[in-house]
Amino acid sequence: MTHVIDVRGLGVAFGRKTVLRGLDLALPAGSLTALVGKNGAGKTTLLRALGGELVDATGALRVLGLDPRRDRDELARSIGWVDERAAWPRWLRVEEQWRFLAPFHPTWDAAEARRLADAFGVEPRAKLAELSRGERAVALIVAALAHRPKLLLLDEPFGGLDVLARRRVFAALVEHLERAGASALFATHSIADVERVADHVALLCDGTIRLASDLEELRSHARRFVVELEHARDDWSPPLPAVIERRAEHELVVCTLERGADVERSLARDARVKRVEPLGRELEDLLAAALGEESRR
Repeated sequence: MTHVIDVRGLGVAFGRKTVLRGLDLALPAGSLTALVGKNGAGKTTLLRALGGELVDATGALRVLGLDPRRDRDELARSIGWVDERAAWPRWLRVEEQWRFLAPFHPTWDAAEARRLADAFGVEPRAKLAELSRGERAVALIVAALAHRPKLLLLDEPFGGLDVLARRRVFAALVEHLERAGASALFATHSIADVERVADHVALLCDGTIRLASDLEELRSHARRFVVELEHARDDWSPPLPAVIERRAEHELVVCTLERGADVERSLARDARVKRVEPLGRELEDLLAAALGEESRR
């Protein structure tokens, strides 16, 4: 299987509100991909569509070689799902949650659930309602990993985790992916989490994927520059695919996520440009610039 997720022209609407529009996304098997975007961009909706929860979604969808709308039950056996907003009964104990989930997953491994719970300090007898937000997040991750899924779909999975818990969870995710040959797609607002654990990143803007790239490839192509113009010109624009991140009277900050070296050469040849000075390539700045540009369209 070349791609664990292969989506073409995905569309999702709730009444008159279109959330996803013509979305394309292909993720390689074995990847750990961070899904980033502003609040309301459609990250949760995309994960729900991939998990088979939105049968009215349009377009071509293949997840683990299956159509999630038609093959949801079969697909669910191979997916580990983490959503801290899931409405589990407050009285339910962690081990009771395991017993509920086990029949739906033929590969459920009770010993692995207890091993992970012990490693993460999760008390199987604890009620879900008694857990802190961070403890609940870890308990959900334990349940998602216990059946050794081929694909993990994680919606803001690291919320509320302290530094040590994050490190343990990250290590467990990477270990699982390597040992099982599995893949993961996780939605997050934390660029630090992206940089620490992801090897791919997908940027969701205005219902479509703005970019999907290997993280190292993105770093190698992305550039940011200070550009000083000979004269103040509101009508000046940088060469594509660059965008203006900030504008002053004579000086701008220009950002590009693609073909950075080409853009730099084009700027140097522009007679209206007095000076081009490269800046750092912090991932947070680059993605923020892309999101900012999308909001100005």
